[in-house]
Amino acid sequence: MGGDLVMNDAFLAQVENDLGQMKDRLYDPLNAIKKADPSAVGEPELVEKVAHFKDRWDYSIDQMCEATGNAQEQLRIIREGFAKVDADLAKALGGE
Repeated sequence: MGGDLVMNDAFLAQVENDLGQMKDRLYDPLNAIKKADPSAVGEPELVEKVAHFKDRWDYSIDQMCEATGNAQEQLRIIREGFAKVDADLAKALGGE
């Protein structure tokens, strides 16, 4: 296949799906931490550190979810574009 361009749609669809599930996978542990009472660790300085960690993790997960959502959208656009090009090429070559 010298210069052939090959796209594995099933693989890209799986990656797109996996990216869609990242939000749940990332937020489930965060939601568990949010439900926990940081004061249970006792030491006031540690309570503050735990609360700070929770806030930073929340922000970081928001950023990661935004990035994975963008990647998922781009994969969808790429897959649709390849499907259209493939259909157009088949039509131009006399296929259906």
